[in-house]
Amino acid sequence: MSGRILIVDDEQAIRESLRGLFEDEGFMVGMAASGEEAVARLRKESVDCVLLDIWMPGIDGLETLSRLKEIDPGIPVIMMSGHATIDTAVRATRQGAYDFVEKPISFDRMLILVRNAMEMRRLEQENKSLRESRKSIRGELIGDSEAMKRVRSLIERVAPSDAPVLILGEHGTGKKIAAAMLHERSRRSEGPLVELNCASVPEGRMDSELFGHEKGAFPGALHTRPGCFEMAHQGTLFIDEVADLSTSAQAKILRILQERLVHRLGGAAASPADVRLIAATTRDLEREMKEGRIREDFYYRLNVVSIRMPALRERKEDIPHLV
Repeated sequence: MSGRILIVDDEQAIRESLRGLFEDEGFMVGMAASGEEAVARLRKESVDCVLLDIWMPGIDGLETLSRLKEIDPGIPVIMMSGHATIDTAVRATRQGAYDFVEKPISFDRMLILVRNAMEMRRLEQENKSLRESRKSIRGELIGDSEAMKRVRSLIERVAPSDAPVLILGEHGTGKKIAAAMLHERSRRSEGPLVELNCASVPEGRMDSELFGHEKGAFPGALHTRPGCFEMAHQGTLFIDEVADLSTSAQAKILRILQERLVHRLGGAAASPADVRLIAATTRDLEREMKEGRIREDFYYRLNVVSIRMPALRERKEDIPHLV
């Protein structure tokens, strides 16, 4: 894998050292000695990943991070510092930093982070292209019945919120279309919409699909792979057939929604996972909760807003529109 890296550090020795190491690995490398220079370069150049020092003269790394994200919200930025506090690392992550590395820098670890960050960016860009191509396929919910008017009205009201949404309904009632409409009308519409159907994923692979894994995390893990939460960062994650999740996976999802961070299987570093969660099911989740298959805290976290999709037999006046 190759790509273009921008190294931002006021220490020339560090810039030159990192440039030489990354160029030896086949990367194209640009350098900036200040936050102001980095911002100016990003306005003119295409960059796949930024390595950004926190403590610099002029605007510091956190302010530079904010300005870089204004120019390119999806660009992965890895922060570097020789004497940062935990609070600084947390602030950087909340501002959208991909990861945080302490000096002296382990190049092997930095190389892995850069490659992972570029792979995530590539997948996000592919997802965006796919989403654009599918817009015409997804379409809109069809029908002029009162039931469908109520559904569309509710979607318009709740779409701008970041609240989780639970979509209920039988197979074929348009739950996936409703999820796409919620995303496309939200403030996250420029971010990715990632879809996962739990019914199609074997239980043994579910954690890997949701949270990703590092190379060697388990037998057969030949490559590092980001999970759905990581790919949906700053966008929407749509989990279909959510009742098929194990209670263990439910607990992990709750923690991610709280912390907005995700750990890949076999990995130590956390990646940002700022997502809006939309879930759908054909089953009665209250009954599933009473019978112990759905955690109570998970149910109430999902069920902030619920949308019930009416079956066609409940809106027969819409049949002519579907023919």
